[in-house]
Amino acid sequence: MTYAINHVHIRAKDPHVSAKWYEKFFGAQMMFSKEIMPGTITISLAMDGPVRLNISTAPAGSSDERGNAELNHLGLEHFGFSVEDVDREIQNLEESAVRIVMPVTELIGGAKIAYIEGPDDVLIELVQAPE
Repeated sequence: MTYAINHVHIRAKDPHVSAKWYEKFFGAQMMFSKEIMPGTITISLAMDGPVRLNISTAPAGSSDERGNAELNHLGLEHFGFSVEDVDREIQNLEESAVRIVMPVTELIGGAKIAYIEGPDDVLIELVQAPE
């Protein structure tokens, strides 16, 4: 049996605000916004690929403890977006006051990466394939 990642799921205070951010900066397209689990709203976003991005409110009784958008902890640390020109993307994000966690860095082999902070304390990697 083979397995493929179906979606990445984020919990947010206001999933509509977060979804708008992903639409603005990464071209996400809303597939639906509805109650899936009792008492929560889930917004499902189509990305340019097979993996969806889901953003939901937290169920009643959930902790208010937040994650962090840093490169310093175990567990799910970040997810990444492929980009054609990471330098241009970072420049556009900086101009929009998005926090750059790690500036553009060239890796051995020629790939370039950078990390940014998304809404809801999410760490996002931008990856440019080597030329």
